Amino acid sequence: MALAYPGPAADLDHVSSPNRSDGLPAGPGGPLPHPSPSRRRVDLLAIARGFAPSAPAIPEILEATERTWVLLAVTDLFEAWAIAWPPGGTIQLHDHGPSSGAVVVTRGDLVETTVRPTTRGMALIGTHRITTGGHRTFGPRYVHDLSNDGDSPAVSVHVYGPRLDTMNYYELGTRGRLRVVRTEEILPPGPFDTTGTHDPS
Repeated sequence: MALAYPGPAADLDHVSSPNRSDGLPAGPGGPLPHPSPSRRRVDLLAIARGFAPSAPAIPEILEATERTWVLLAVTDLFEAWAIAWPPGGTIQLHDHGPSSGAVVVTRGDLVETTVRPTTRGMALIGTHRITTGGHRTFGPRYVHDLSNDGDSPAVSVHVYGPRLDTMNYYELGTRGRLRVVRTEEILPPGPFDTTGTHDPS
């Protein structure tokens, strides 16, 4: 389940916007200002941290009895979600396609399992706990899962840039090889969308 949430955005004064002008041309026929490629970059972790304080108080998150995701913001550069994790909540091994991401745990603890194929095709597996206030950042094709193995609910904020367009789901074979079991094509949420069928974890 996903619901749009018009919550407070991060303090993005240090993030350049493509809508900010470098100044108007001096006169007729002068070149129009063009944003440089660097002006299109956003700090995904800063955005996640900006939403983190308010995420646990979102009513749909506060009252969740199953894994629930709430859309916080979406632009042409990123999308942000708050996710509720009841005890035992988990998601299958997956990546976020060509998108990078940042995850901040805002309440409780989550356990992340990462899987990385080696040059010989075998999978290298690692696990670690992300406690309240902790975070993870990652690049494209990063394979992981998350779970709440504690007795208390957990909440996390996830920001992806660019917006999600595909997610691949994986399983480990009997010989320790990682294989794709399905790929989901994800339609971008519209400006008035309040729900989303894909799980953005």
